[in-house]
Amino acid sequence: MKQGIAGLLFWAVTAGLGAQAALPDGFGAFHLGMNLQDLKSALKGDASFQYSGEPDVTLLSQPNTNLIDVPGQTYFSRGVFQIVDGKLYSIVLELNLDELDYFTMYSTLTKKYGPPTALDPSSARWENPSVRMSLEKPATVKYLDMAVFQKLQKESRTQKALQALTRDKFLETF
Repeated sequence: MKQGIAGLLFWAVTAGLGAQAALPDGFGAFHLGMNLQDLKSALKGDASFQYSGEPDVTLLSQPNTNLIDVPGQTYFSRGVFQIVDGKLYSIVLELNLDELDYFTMYSTLTKKYGPPTALDPSSARWENPSVRMSLEKPATVKYLDMAVFQKLQKESRTQKALQALTRDKFLETF
């Protein structure tokens, strides 16, 4: 009898855990890793954003990087899509505060994906080895490609070390 109750409890707990959805790699038609042309096509076909096409000028300090910043409609006030090395690396969706709020989004995401892996006063984060999704106050949802993020972090550390070495060499010349 005790084994039957324990087995039933184990099944209920594991079934409840299995009910959580897998963390998505984006929102709607927008998925991390998609190429720039597919992103532009998806933006043109999505009524949530007011994408008008090619910008006149793109000013970014990093090579091989594109940024599309587009006004949103209804539930979104804005969408920012960053391309690194030809692939969509991050998606930032600013929510319309007249329609949605942080607590509603937090409750929805927690119900669907479980408790966040990290929580602080200004944000909550859900993460797996390939995707990080965060909810930041007042109401912004971000998706990040973790492999690209880790590569950029490593490159940044290498660049900082090189700058420090170059600085030291420069100072030695005096």
